[in-house]
Order: sequence, then structure tokens, then C-alpha cells
Amino acid sequence: MRVLVLGAGMYVTGRDGSGNGTILSALFQYARRSPVSQVTVVARSQDNGPKVAEAAERMARLLRIRLAVSYQPIRGTDLEGETAGLCEAGRYDCAIVSLPDHLHAPPIRALMRAGVPTLVAKPFTSTLRDALGILDLQRETATYGAVEFHKRFDESNLYAKKALEEGLIGRPLYMSVDYSQRISIPTQVFRDWVSRTNIFQYLGVHYVDLAYFLLGYRPTMVSAYGTSGVLRAQGIDAFDSIHVILEWEGGTNAERLISQFNTNWIDPECTSAMSDQRFKIVGTAGRLELDQRNRGIELVSASSGIRHVNPYFSEYLPDADGNPEFQGYGYRSIACFLNDVANLRDGTVTLEALERNRPTFRQAAVSTAVIDAVNSALASPHEWRRVDGLPG
Repeated sequence: MRVLVLGAGMYVTGRDGSGNGTILSALFQYARRSPVSQVTVVARSQDNGPKVAEAAERMARLLRIRLAVSYQPIRGTDLEGETAGLCEAGRYDCAIVSLPDHLHAPPIRALMRAGVPTLVAKPFTSTLRDALGILDLQRETATYGAVEFHKRFDESNLYAKKALEEGLIGRPLYMSVDYSQRISIPTQVFRDWVSRTNIFQYLGVHYVDLAYFLLGYRPTMVSAYGTSGVLRAQGIDAFDSIHVILEWEGGTNAERLISQFNTNWIDPECTSAMSDQRFKIVGTAGRLELDQRNRGIELVSASSGIRHVNPYFSEYLPDADGNPEFQGYGYRSIACFLNDVANLRDGTVTLEALERNRPTFRQAAVSTAVIDAVNSALASPHEWRRVDGLPG
């Protein structure tokens, strides 16, 4: 399998001490059990080359496997044309897109035209118009596309889905989400493009998709409010926090459910986890409450201070023989896509079957429609916006 990776940031390489580098680590781990002949990483700057090489060497050393990883910079500003050229120059079995939000649509269009199955880091696209255009291309070429919504693979969320399907809390009435990240994300990691996104689009979208996955309801109306001050005082044109009320409709009698999302990215650097996240669903016969920051592991260290550790997302852990292995629901999300690509190629699964059970482009367009409506509502607080244009 030849894999094209667009992007060389922290989620790909774990650069600048930001973590493991989920995407490259997952490809190395996957290559231990399935053939991966080549990984080509493409990004804007020539300076990314040494960082990709360092990350690949680190992962090869940890997992004791050699994988051919190369890097090449994008020469111009035409991402769609550059991606099309890459696909013409060499046949790729699949692609993984991990670029800033506003750069997703152009390369995805090129990949769909070239018939390259594609996995995209959330969000799918920044606008519903782009998402629907890509869905048209996808239908024309019958090419598989999915979004890397890894929260669908988290065991705690799968338990919540099971409990809801079994009716353990009765009919769901409302859902509340609190999700925040450290201030270094907008002020350092994403500073060059932070004005092209916002905390709800970048992070809150995870829980919009999760609500859709858990409940099976469709979003109908939205109201949104943003607060400002901390980031603008540092010269950053972005909301500190965004607060969303989202109405859903579904179930056998078109029941309505209200969800509330409180998101911010101004947590102090001393907070004990990069992401502080929890959600609650209240029903007519009970409630589900999930603390997804405190996973039960607290590390107190003279070198790193107090940390709440989540080893279940993506971590190098010892296997049964004591050898390092990349594990977690972040890995399973990417490995699932790679397996699906292989199974589609072998004819053991169909696009129709995957459409029912995966975070496909069509399913992900639902969360993008919410992003679109929220971004519109932020310009007119106190007004409700319909969530229009949902794919059938």
C-alpha cells in the first residue's frame, strides 16, 4: 500500500514536543501487520523535511520496523493542482489529509477526481458548499472518503452508544458538552492560521459528530455566542470561547433534543491535560455522564508537574512480550480506514456497507452543516439559524 499524507504538523509527526504524532505512528504500527510500501509526506515548507525524517526515525526505532517515508514540499499555492499532479506522478492507494481547516477542500477535490480513497482530519471542510461539492465528485468517481472522527472509536463513547440503544436512560432529552484546550494552541501551534478557524469549528465539531453518531438525530436549529478579550489582547483575531445551543430531531416520533456546547481554547498552560472534556446526556429515565479528561490516571512528577494521562487515545505501550506497540482509539480510527481501503480493493466490502457504519464524507457533512450555521449565527447573536442543506 502506498500512502500519501498531506500535512506535516503535530498530528502527523508529533513535532516540537507535541506528542506521539498519531498519523505517522499509526502508519508504522499498521505496517507491522500489513504491507505498506511507501509513505509520502507533502507540506508547504522545505523546512519540514528534517522534522518528518526525525519523526520517522524515532518511530522506526520504537517499533523496530523500517518504513520508506519520504518528504516533498508543495511548490506553489495551487493545492488542488499540486495534488492532482502528485496523483498523476505516482499511483497512491489512499491519502490522509491533515492540513489547516481552510485548506481541506482543494486537495480533497483533486483526490476524489483521481479516485484516491481519502481520510481527512476533522473538520471535513469549513463550509457546507465545499462539502456538498465534494460529495458530488465522490458520487461521480465512486471513491471512498471518510473523516477521522476518532471519538467514535473510544470505548467509553461506544459504551454510551450501547446504553442509549438499550434504552437505559429512556428517551434522551438534552446533552451538554464542555470542551477546552490550552492557550498555546491558538497562540503558538496554530497562530499562523488561527483567524481562519475558531474553537467550535476546530474542536467542538468532534462532539457534534459524536452526538450524531450516538443519537442518530438530525440537527435542525442553532444559536451561537462568542466571547472575546484574551486572544485579541495578544493580537489574535479569534473568539476566546464559543457557546452553542443546537436543536436535534429524530427518533420514532420525531422527538426533539437540545444540546449545549461550551468550548474554549484559553485554558492556562498549567492545566493538567491538553484537552479538558466531558459531556452528559439526560433522558426520561436516567443520565449518562462521561469525564473524558480524568481517565483515572494522575501523574505527579518533579519534571512535568501534575498530569491527567489518557493512554487510551494514542500511546506507545508494551505488548504481551514487552515490546513497544502503538495503541489506542486514535490508532484504531486510522487502521480502520486503511483496512477499509484494502477490503474495498479486494471486493470484500462495498461503499454502501461502509456508508452505514463509518464517519464517511456524507455523514461528516452533517457536522459541517452545523459549523456553517454556527459561523453564520456568530455574526448575529440572539438569532436562531436553520441547519440547512443536509445530505439525504
